[in-house]
Amino acid sequence: MKVGFIGVGLIGGSMLKRLAKCGVQCFIMDNNAQVLGAALKENNAQILENFEDVDMLLLALSPKNCISFIEENHSKIGTILLADVCGVKNAIAEVAEKYSLNYCGLHPMAGREVGGYFNSKQNLFDGANIVITTSNPPQIVFDIIKMLGFGKIVYTTAEEHDKIISYTSQLCHIVSNAYAKNPSSTICDGFTGGSFEDLTRVGKMDSNLWVELFDKNRENLICDIKTIINELQKYVDCLENGDNEKLKLLIDDGTKILNNKK
Repeated sequence: MKVGFIGVGLIGGSMLKRLAKCGVQCFIMDNNAQVLGAALKENNAQILENFEDVDMLLLALSPKNCISFIEENHSKIGTILLADVCGVKNAIAEVAEKYSLNYCGLHPMAGREVGGYFNSKQNLFDGANIVITTSNPPQIVFDIIKMLGFGKIVYTTAEEHDKIISYTSQLCHIVSNAYAKNPSSTICDGFTGGSFEDLTRVGKMDSNLWVELFDKNRENLICDIKTIINELQKYVDCLENGDNEKLKLLIDDGTKILNNKK
């Protein structure tokens, strides 16, 4: 099996390290010379020069760079299987469909608070979920998923993926980032515990990457942000009016929903 990696940051690098250990012949293309050199040496890989040399091309790039790569190289890609691991799917699927490419959308539900190849880990995906947004993917996709150590496979469409990921990921990052802007964040040393750590863990973001992810999913994200603002306002109203009975109902309603999710 031969896999070509376009970009080897945190996700691409982690996949590269794992697949190389599993005996997959890996080829790499990355604009960062230092990263490229380290990735080639550490994984006994080769520079990707001809797309025809591989069975699958794996795009591990930002949304804008994924789209640009496809636009610029679609004729070279031809019928080769093209997969991406981008955090949004509809925009990527649309450009792949535009050129009738043999495309498979993948989204590994795993990551770290730090990015880049030098923070990548070969066991990053052990037991994690992976979302497939393309119907009837070829067997090589499942072979790779198994080698990477993923647990559950979730099937959906690109459109539905973006709607759900807006709530389960993107909204969480925005809320966490906004929460940190409270002036109390500068004087809370010694007063924090698990709840603070849980809420702030995903607040630190690579702004260049996340602006692209948010922009490509803006309608879903706007709706989710407005929804949480509306719900938060209900708590404000109860506190301002001293309505503890209604406040208790609000708390119980949220707790009930979370209990049912287990």
